Amino acid sequence: MCAKVVKRAPRKKGAYKLPDPISAGEILTDIAKKQWILGKSIGIGGFGEIYSGAPYNGKGPKDYPNVIKIEPHGNGPLFVEMHFYMRNAKPDEIESWRRKKNLPALGMPKYISSGSHEYKNTKYRFVVMDRYGTDLWKLFEANNRRFPEHTVYKVALQIIHVLEYIHHKTYVHADIKGANLLLDLKSQNQVYLVDFGLASHYTKGEYKLDPKKAHNGTPEYTSRDAHMGVPTMRGDFEILGYNMIQWLSGTLLWEKNLSDIVHVQKQKEKAFDNIPEFLKKSFQGSVPGPILKYMTLLASVKYNETPNYEKFIKILVDGLKELSHKPDGKLEFKGKGSDTPRNEVQKSTPQRLKKLVDGSRKSPRSKLIKPTVNLNKLNNLDDSTVDIVLDKKRGGVKDIKEILEDIDSDEEYDIKIVKKTRKPKVAPSNSKEEKSPVRNRRRIKRTYVDSMSDQSEPEVISKGTRSRPTARKVMSPRSPRNLRKAVIDSETASDEDMFTT
Repeated sequence: MCAKVVKRAPRKKGAYKLPDPISAGEILTDIAKKQWILGKSIGIGGFGEIYSGAPYNGKGPKDYPNVIKIEPHGNGPLFVEMHFYMRNAKPDEIESWRRKKNLPALGMPKYISSGSHEYKNTKYRFVVMDRYGTDLWKLFEANNRRFPEHTVYKVALQIIHVLEYIHHKTYVHADIKGANLLLDLKSQNQVYLVDFGLASHYTKGEYKLDPKKAHNGTPEYTSRDAHMGVPTMRGDFEILGYNMIQWLSGTLLWEKNLSDIVHVQKQKEKAFDNIPEFLKKSFQGSVPGPILKYMTLLASVKYNETPNYEKFIKILVDGLKELSHKPDGKLEFKGKGSDTPRNEVQKSTPQRLKKLVDGSRKSPRSKLIKPTVNLNKLNNLDDSTVDIVLDKKRGGVKDIKEILEDIDSDEEYDIKIVKKTRKPKVAPSNSKEEKSPVRNRRRIKRTYVDSMSDQSEPEVISKGTRSRPTARKVMSPRSPRNLRKAVIDSETASDEDMFTT
């Protein structure tokens, strides 16, 4: 089949700004004119800070039963999350769904309140939620990167119930991971799926690639569809599948190469070419039967198809029965994990591709510093290097700092600073023809920039298609006007599934 060539998305002009700390005791007023008091900071999220909070009635609270997520108005993820909660997390709707499905609990956070607040001349938005306990990533690390098999299936069941609810609301989560799975404070037997900053409406019609959304999520778990910029319901199940494999085996095969997002994408496509072989390598031997069944069923789901939740649930319930456990039992995170040796992996919490830049101030010298694309590398799909040239005569350390503030936070850069040295003067030749001296001649460094130089999103590849761009035709530097046109052969779009044959 053919697929449309995916061009690189334009670079973003701004970067997410890390908020300044807000003092405990600050009073916030929500859109319903209700007041809330901030407690201490309890963490910094991907794009904002999280504080303990409580309703304020003129007196200091004894307890802080809520969390308040705050980010500057210039950022976007909390805006997305706040509006998702307002539309889809009403307490009565969540309770109605729980009763309809006959569930003891549903791990969907409830929307409580939101609003705007100004602090030290900076405007912030905030959202108030219930407070939960520790996250699964911390427990995973504390337990030598292993969870008992029965616990993995119980957690997955709880997550599937939440996925069915948000899919019913026409949304996908797109960032399921241990750090976004929190235990309730009381029983610690219920998992809540949080952080809807990447939530979006799923694709039901044409499989339309979106370079702006390509590779969104956390690289370890991003689904094949999300790598293409296509939000799908099956993508959420794929992300959950990678989490289960990691919780049981200790690692994922591509964890050592997370900086190469295209390599990670290819590894996931290869995994679905031969699921038994992929799982055999992942577990280095014996593969849990429910995981094989889960991944095999997932491979049969089409991109625009609503997953059969009952089939996925049955696989996990049957797996629990074989282990002599019930679906609604206690969650035990400490236990004897698999004795399978695991590869050395990173110990930090998995992060989304988007990186933070502290501040978004524009440099007054930014006009003198132009990003240039290495034209010899444009034909390599695995290489999207962008060079930033800073002339030594035009700036120092301060200018370098300002460059770092202005570069795209969604990209990774190799920065090399070279001190230029003047070439030694060459003694004049005894030639008969003497050139007349030229006074005050300015040395002008000209760099011809390809029209794609401002487009530096990671490459998007598609399996089994002719979606790779042909070599760009680079004109002579003597004809810079011809460089304005970048020629890319494109194929017509298809609504066929990119990952089924």
